[in-house]
Amino acid sequence: MSVTSSSTPKVHIPGLYPQRGKPRVLGAFESFGISALAPAMAVVFTNPFDTAKVRLQLQGERLKQVAKGGASGANAASQVVYKNSFDTMYKIAVNEGVRGLQKGLTPAIFREGSKNLFRIGMFDPIMHIIHDPSQGKAPGWKRMVAGSICGVMGAVSCNPFELVKTRLQSSTKGNIAVGHQYQYTGMWDAMRSIYKADGVKGLYRGSVLSMGRSVFGSGSNLAAYSMLKDALLEKGWKDNAWLDMVCGMSSGIVSCIAMNPIDVTRTRYYNQPYENGKGVLYLNGLDAIKKIAKNEGFSAFYKGFVTHFLRIGPHFCLTFVFLGILRRGLSDFYGYLDMRDSFHAFDTDGNGVLDQEEVKEALHHIVPTPSATADDDYEKMIDFYTVRILEMADADQNHVITPEEFPAMVEEVTKIYGERQRR
Repeated sequence: MSVTSSSTPKVHIPGLYPQRGKPRVLGAFESFGISALAPAMAVVFTNPFDTAKVRLQLQGERLKQVAKGGASGANAASQVVYKNSFDTMYKIAVNEGVRGLQKGLTPAIFREGSKNLFRIGMFDPIMHIIHDPSQGKAPGWKRMVAGSICGVMGAVSCNPFELVKTRLQSSTKGNIAVGHQYQYTGMWDAMRSIYKADGVKGLYRGSVLSMGRSVFGSGSNLAAYSMLKDALLEKGWKDNAWLDMVCGMSSGIVSCIAMNPIDVTRTRYYNQPYENGKGVLYLNGLDAIKKIAKNEGFSAFYKGFVTHFLRIGPHFCLTFVFLGILRRGLSDFYGYLDMRDSFHAFDTDGNGVLDQEEVKEALHHIVPTPSATADDDYEKMIDFYTVRILEMADADQNHVITPEEFPAMVEEVTKIYGERQRR
């Protein structure tokens, strides 16, 4: 069920961590941090697909203007700048170079960081509020609710960057231009221009559409990802990058189907020209939906779908892969710190190895004395476990445990602790 925390929580053996009493785990700060960083890293690779998607979605406005001018079908067809997703990327690359494909990258990075700080970072906390883990796995509808709430929070936080990103991505010159062309020199110039013209309200224009998009997109994405991950883990898949890749890509398909119609509407609404603070083409989101459906048909809501998926599928795939790598990397680092601290605590003579007496003393801390067991029996049990640990963990058979062998000792101690708990 968890998205940012480990799928296999550490066994809590107080005596194994004499300095802290418990193992280190990812806290809120780390979880929020990796939730923002992972998608910001992913968008560097997927932004070109997003730029192409925006151009395709705006092309319908150009065709509508041609039709209003009374152009024939042949003339209207000649006004089609971009034939499909790959043609769009090819023409952008030829006419604008690599920089053209990466237009809007800076606001895209800020957008992903600010959005997913809440969208991914808040998912686990909200799930723990609406569902008690002791009752088993959460049903799909609860995951949808949690994902939708997180999505709305993320949409509000990132709307200014989303607005600027869309306008910068549509910006070009010559005969490949589609949509209204804003003459911004960069992200901060766009922010200043919008704020100067329309105030804070202008920066949050279209936020209702973004929230609606996130209700469907984020809700379906996080629910699909977490449910599929749980199912595959139960089938024996390991918690690694391959699992993150499969679940991330699959959740991207679900999410893309759910939010493409709102995505088309939002792109049109964001990029239209404004006069006196009012949209020239669309009064609001609902008006945009009505006009797009009336002028272009319902199929227009799935314009740019392939490009949208080419962007969002790999984006979610990379986001969850990077998220998993960061999570596992931090968990491994904390595990290393736990091992180091425990080893130093048990190495009472400070000679850098644990001899048989130090292993035995460590077991006294880790394995409590059963109330119904005599002292002699307890000591015999400790002696038995000491020999067992040395046999299993002492790889070079020199009757001491080195720092390199200590993880194997911890693994054997964990098994012993589990056996004692089941009795």
